[in-house]
Amino acid sequence: MSTAPQNRACSKTVVKPSNASLMHMTIINASDILRHYAEQERNFQNLDLSRIDLKGADLNQANLSHSNLNRADLSYTNLSGTSLIWADLNRANLRQANLTDTCLLHSSLFWADLKESALINANLSNALLNHANLTSACLQEADLTEASLESACLVQAVLTRAKLFKASLRGADFTKANLDEANLRQTNWEGAILSQASLQRVDLEESQLHETILRRVDLMEADLVKADLRYADLTEAILCRVSLELANLVGADLSRATLKRASLFQADLEGAVLQDTNLVETDLRHVNFKDTQLMGSDFSGSRVKGACFTDAQGLTLQQKQWLRVNGALNIPA
Repeated sequence: MSTAPQNRACSKTVVKPSNASLMHMTIINASDILRHYAEQERNFQNLDLSRIDLKGADLNQANLSHSNLNRADLSYTNLSGTSLIWADLNRANLRQANLTDTCLLHSSLFWADLKESALINANLSNALLNHANLTSACLQEADLTEASLESACLVQAVLTRAKLFKASLRGADFTKANLDEANLRQTNWEGAILSQASLQRVDLEESQLHETILRRVDLMEADLVKADLRYADLTEAILCRVSLELANLVGADLSRATLKRASLFQADLEGAVLQDTNLVETDLRHVNFKDTQLMGSDFSGSRVKGACFTDAQGLTLQQKQWLRVNGALNIPA
């Protein structure tokens, strides 16, 4: 994904003050901001605007970098193309605000309310959004590289083609969110909730998903190479054509999941639950199935050479015979 739009958003708003006197005002309120903005002033850097009420205002292309907007009311405000680099937006009200193409690099948004806000193509690299409310927010193609969204709420949020490389998402709630084709490489989702979320064709290589709730998630054609999915809840998950080579699925629950035509080459599923799991035409070569529960699982057409089934439970006599013939190892008697 190109980052040119975000870079332009940052560069075009970080400018030298055109009205130096504004920067030395002892009192600054909403009326002052709106009056100066109407007079074509766009530079409002380093100001104390805490608790200011700018609800519904038009501040398109303004520069509010390094300003204190703690607990400010910016709901329904047009902040598109605005620079908010290193801004303090902790507990700010940004409900239904327009933050399209906005640069929020290194900004702080702890407990901020961004419900139904538009953050399309916004730059949130290294931003702090812990406990923020992003319910139904649109972050399509947003850049959240190395951002922190720990314990944030992103229920039904849209993050298609977003960049979250190395982001921290521990404990966040992404229920029914759409992250299709997002870059999620090396992200940390420990304890996060992704129930019924759509993550088709995402890049989750080397990501941490320890104890993550992924019930009925759609991960079709996702890249989960070397991902850590220990004790993850993947019941009824759609994992068709997923790449899970060298993944750690120790203790994971894959009951009623669909892994048709997936690749689990050398994956570790020790102690995992695969009850009624669809493994049709799946690459299971050299997979560790030690102590797994396989009642009702379907291996039809799979490649199982070198797969180890030590103390596996739930295999039928017919399945055991088929596995032996096709090169699986340590089939229980």
